[in-house]
Amino acid sequence: MEDHKVPEEEYRKEPRSGTILKMLCPFYSAGAIIGDGGKEIKGIKESTGIAIQVSKKESRFPGTDERVVSLQGECDVLKTVVKFVHTKIREDKPPPNAKSIDVAGNEKRKGCLKLVVTNNMTGKIIGKGGETIKDLKERYKVEINTNKKYEAPGDLNERIVSVEGPDEEIEGCVNEIIDMVCEDKRSTMRWFIDYKEVEYGYNGGYHGGYHDHGYHGNGGYGNGGYDNYHGGRGGGGGGGYDGGRGYNGGYDQGYGGEYQDGYQGYNGGGGGRYGGGGYRR
Repeated sequence: MEDHKVPEEEYRKEPRSGTILKMLCPFYSAGAIIGDGGKEIKGIKESTGIAIQVSKKESRFPGTDERVVSLQGECDVLKTVVKFVHTKIREDKPPPNAKSIDVAGNEKRKGCLKLVVTNNMTGKIIGKGGETIKDLKERYKVEINTNKKYEAPGDLNERIVSVEGPDEEIEGCVNEIIDMVCEDKRSTMRWFIDYKEVEYGYNGGYHGGYHDHGYHGNGGYGNGGYDNYHGGRGGGGGGGYDGGRGYNGGYDQGYGGEYQDGYQGYNGGGGGRYGGGGYRR
C-alpha cells in the first residue's frame, strides 16, 4: 500500500490546541493506518477532530524500525485514536514483499502498544522508586518497559513506553497513562521532528567520530560533533590529543555550531593550548 502524499509544509505545521502524544507503528503497518489515498487517516480526522500524522517512510524512531504516529487533541479523543491505531496494527498483515520480517516477532509486536512521551513523563510513569509503574503492572496484569535515557540521542527529549498484555488490560493501562500525560502540562512534546536526521546524527556523529576516527586518530574524538544531531555546522573534529588541532578536536562541534553559530563547539579547533588547536576557542 502506497503512502498518501503529504506536502512538506503539512508535516511541519504546528496544530493549534490539545495535548501532543506519539506512538510507534511497525513500518509495514503504516499503510493500514493511512489507508488507500489517505482514506483512513482522513476519516479519523473528520470524525474526531484530532490532528494526526504518520512520519515519512524513511523517518523512523532512532534505534527502531518503526514509524511515529503523532497525535494532538483532547484526552478522550487521544484514547479513542490510540485504540484505533493499535487495532490497525493488531489486524494488519505484513506485505508479501516484506521478506525480512520475523513472523514470530511480528506476532509478539502486535500484542504490544508503544507510546512515545517526554523524558520527564517517563520518570513520572515510573514513579519514585518505581512505585507507579509497579502499581500499573499489578492492577492491569501487563508488562511495562521503558527505554533508558542514554539509549536515545542526547538532544531528543523522547522515550518509548511499551505496554504488553491482553488487549483489554493494555487499553485500561494506556488510558491511565494518557490521563497522566494530559494532566502534566510541563511535559510538552514537539509536533514535528525529522527522525531521519536524528538517527543520522546519532549514528554518524557519535559512532562515526568516536569509532571510525579514534581518540588519537586523524579527525579527533568527535569528527563532526559528538551527536552531530543538527548536521554539524561546526565541521570536522581535530587531530587528536597530542598532535594536530586540539585536545578533542571538535568534541561538540555539531552541537556548538548549531546553537552558538561559530563558537565551534566546546573544545573546538583553532589556536594554542593542547597541541595546535585551542582548548576553548
